[in-house]
Amino acid sequence: MKLILYYLSLLVFIAVLCGFLLSEYNTMDNMSMNKMLGVSLALVVYVVAMSLVGEGPEEDEREHHHRQLANRVALIVGTAILSLAVLYQMFTSYHIDYWLLGALVGINLTKIVSLIYLNYRR
Repeated sequence: MKLILYYLSLLVFIAVLCGFLLSEYNTMDNMSMNKMLGVSLALVVYVVAMSLVGEGPEEDEREHHHRQLANRVALIVGTAILSLAVLYQMFTSYHIDYWLLGALVGINLTKIVSLIYLNYRR
């Protein structure tokens, strides 16, 4: 039950943050430094909290399998979203933001390097 409350609190947190950003979208040029620092700090806290989701002692093989499956699905969805963002930018504005390509390369490079390392670590 405690784990479900943790997941739900993270979901509510990011929903509130996204709602705040969408409400400030029209006045983004006039966003004060305090608001920008607050949003940045909130995103850092969210990233740290999300990186800790599912971490902790594993109780059995089923829990280990669920964790691996969740990580695999997250990788696939993240790669798909970044790929769609690159395609969208390419066809609508005829230029690509380099951070999108960097994130896409970073995700896949990290996966490849970690698989090579884990394969030859034995």
